[in-house]
Amino acid sequence: MKTLKGKLILYFSSILLSVTLCLCFYYFYMNCRSQKEELIRNTKTNIEYFQGNINKMLFRCEKLSDYIYLNRAVGKVLIRNYEDESKTYYNYDQDIAGAINALMIRIDNDIVSDYIRGITIKGNNGKVIKYGIEADYVNLDSLENQDWFKENVGNHTMQWLPIVKNDSEIREKDYLIPIVRQIISSDTHKSIGWQFISVSPNIIEEAIDNFEFQNRDILFVYDRKGNCVYSNKKELVGVDIHNIVNSWSEEQEIVNFADQKWIKTDNYSEYSGLTIVQLVDYQVIEDQTKVLFVSTCIVLIITITVAISMTVTLSNNLTKPIKRIMDRMSQISEGDFSQDRELEGKDEIGILGKGINDLAGNVNRLMNQIKEEEAKKKELEYRTLQSQINPHFVYNTLNSIRIMAELQGAKGICDMVIHFGELLKEVSKGVDDKITIEQEFSLVEHYIYLQKIRRKGLIRTEYAVEPGCEKGMIIKFLLQPLVENSVIHGLEGKKGMGFLWIGAKKQGDNLLITIKDNGVGLTREETEQIFTAGNQKGVHYNKVGVKNVQERIQLLYGEQYGLSFESRKGEYTLVKVILPFEKEPVMEDIKD
Repeated sequence: MKTLKGKLILYFSSILLSVTLCLCFYYFYMNCRSQKEELIRNTKTNIEYFQGNINKMLFRCEKLSDYIYLNRAVGKVLIRNYEDESKTYYNYDQDIAGAINALMIRIDNDIVSDYIRGITIKGNNGKVIKYGIEADYVNLDSLENQDWFKENVGNHTMQWLPIVKNDSEIREKDYLIPIVRQIISSDTHKSIGWQFISVSPNIIEEAIDNFEFQNRDILFVYDRKGNCVYSNKKELVGVDIHNIVNSWSEEQEIVNFADQKWIKTDNYSEYSGLTIVQLVDYQVIEDQTKVLFVSTCIVLIITITVAISMTVTLSNNLTKPIKRIMDRMSQISEGDFSQDRELEGKDEIGILGKGINDLAGNVNRLMNQIKEEEAKKKELEYRTLQSQINPHFVYNTLNSIRIMAELQGAKGICDMVIHFGELLKEVSKGVDDKITIEQEFSLVEHYIYLQKIRRKGLIRTEYAVEPGCEKGMIIKFLLQPLVENSVIHGLEGKKGMGFLWIGAKKQGDNLLITIKDNGVGLTREETEQIFTAGNQKGVHYNKVGVKNVQERIQLLYGEQYGLSFESRKGEYTLVKVILPFEKEPVMEDIKD
């Protein structure tokens, strides 16, 4: 794009597009992350709630075991020797009935009563108490030979065991949660037997079933050995999933299960030894991501559309005034220097427009000034050309007079004619040439010689030229009008000897020439009127000649150069001429 408008649209659109893409990407990334974290957070809250409900139910079972652990009615059956005939007052049936009645009252009043499938108690005296549907079908010999039973039958403290297979002939579930621990005497606190409580896994299911799962979610509860105690996928219950769960690290959130991707959250209970795992189908996140991606794309398209519209509008607002300025510059280049005020304003472009108007005005004034200077220059050249005609004719005539004066022996007339002839000869060559200070002072001396004869020798001249200035360049006959003013208007009314001091010296990069006389001088008002055109009556100074000298200097060198006057009435007049210092070119420079 070559136009400013195109570049602005490209630059602004690129910037806005980059920013928009970054923001949309950030928005998309953060929302995806937020949705995932929210899903995991909600899932963790759910399974923590499940874990709490399960622990509450298991704790009620623990309280039942504590009740049996130190129950007096149960202990009475376990410590009495009913075979001793001397203890005629022991009534086994009555004691058994009392113990079962105590258990019945305790269990029936507890919320876990539906999940206690059987209680089997055996004393060290060999007596057995059974309560519950499945307790009557427990094979004691088989139970006491189970490894898990042997390992925990001596425990006095409560400890939840992994699920075991239910061997009861009449059973609700194929698996049960066992409680195995000692029973002690309430009097001696010594071990008097053991207890086995069969808890149905339904106690866990009941704590979870009220929750509605998404169709594709999987939840399972497994014990310390990796046996699945509960799952909403019934086929997993009782299955050893130890290898599966061990393949997942604790921090891992995305897992593979059943050839599918899932988001995993889990919660482990130190109390029960149960771990709850909920798997949320990763497709849920992908579906949410797709919806979020579509919405992000819509936002992106809308934002880009608005950004491009704003960019085009902004570029139009910027380029229209710039185009007007460019059109105005074309008009200026074609010579139309009129000013267009509609370009001006308070902003940067308006200030630029004002500058264009100022430029047009300045160029117009400059061109008018150049035209005026060219007209003046042509006029001067015409006057100079015209002045060259008569001096040449007069010079030839004077040369004839000089020869006649020499033949007749009139030396004074001869010398006067010689000096006057030198002046006329230089005039005839042109007055716009540049000569050295040395040559210019020589011409001045020719003129002063003629004036000395006129004033009968009452003029004395002193020259002071700083070394190196004698070869400085100056316009021919530039000083003659100034010297003429000093002689005619300065020394004319002066009695006695008149002095002229003419000097030249360098002043920085400039050349300073001074002409001072001890004549009648000027008043302050007369000094201030020197550069005004015309000779007023009563003013003893040739203002036309001075003005011409000033114009010649400024036309050639510029307005920073020119003349200045200093005078005191009755004492002196001092003229200062400031010119740029130019050396006489040497022969090598001329060749170059």
